[in-house]
Amino acid sequence: MSRNVTLRQLRAFLAVARERSFTRAAAQLHVTQSALTVSIKALEAELGLRLLDRSTRSVTPTLHGERFVLLAARMLEEMEQALDDLEAHARRERGLVVIAATASLVSHALAPALGLLSRRHPGISVRILEENTGGATRRLLAGEADIALTTLPAPDAAMEAIPLLRDCFGVVCPPGHRLLATRGPVAWSELSGEMLLSLGSESGIRTLLEQHALARPGLPRARYEVSSVSGLRSLIREGVGIAAVPALAALPMREEGIGFRPLAPAMFRTVYLARRQGRSPTPATVALIGLLIEQVRQLGGALIEPMASAEELRELGFA
Repeated sequence: MSRNVTLRQLRAFLAVARERSFTRAAAQLHVTQSALTVSIKALEAELGLRLLDRSTRSVTPTLHGERFVLLAARMLEEMEQALDDLEAHARRERGLVVIAATASLVSHALAPALGLLSRRHPGISVRILEENTGGATRRLLAGEADIALTTLPAPDAAMEAIPLLRDCFGVVCPPGHRLLATRGPVAWSELSGEMLLSLGSESGIRTLLEQHALARPGLPRARYEVSSVSGLRSLIREGVGIAAVPALAALPMREEGIGFRPLAPAMFRTVYLARRQGRSPTPATVALIGLLIEQVRQLGGALIEPMASAEELRELGFA
């Protein structure tokens, strides 16, 4: 059997039961006495029980009413706590955001955005799942992440995504390498004969390079493979070889003195902001994405192009 008991009715009953007076209870709730009487009668009619005994001089809970006081008070308290929690989330005073992101996005876009978030919305918590393309996609679709920042080698009907940024590929080399002798772009053909390093098979960067290699059969095959950009950086720093990576992934290497030259003809990688199909973002997620977009725009230049438009962000609920 369905019940149609409202919070207003519960508050009315508790006020009268505590005050033992309709007059005092009405004043406490800032309602008219007649409105209070209507709420109590509706509650009793819905439950099929009398909860209050009324006389000309007093109002007292019945036996069932006495038992119901404790239960009603607990239900109201729990409901008000739940509503307070939801309101805090809506005001961005509380919340948890779980992000699956590639390492290059974490270091130069997400980390600065989190610094701003911690100051503007200190009650919001963030969990970062640093993953390659395959891992980030799996985490998102499994519900382990709210959003993913990654490349998308192929469309997926289970996800909604918009382009976040586009960066061009270049070659990263140890200091003093011959490919750094000039300032201009390096031709792909000049990589021939070099010791080429590669990321693992689930990396979106490697997938793009393999697709590119099919169109340019002269490219050498990689001799060494690592699972992360940080591992790639270590091998390049030790002079083991060179690698072709997007400009954003090369930023931390360039900061350590590793050389970078764009490759010609130009080849680009697109990084997407993705969510599961039909899942609207929380206010905490919207707050973080707004700050992330600010940081991506600051990275914009000849090698990195911000792409997310205000209209696209609105369509997915991120603005």
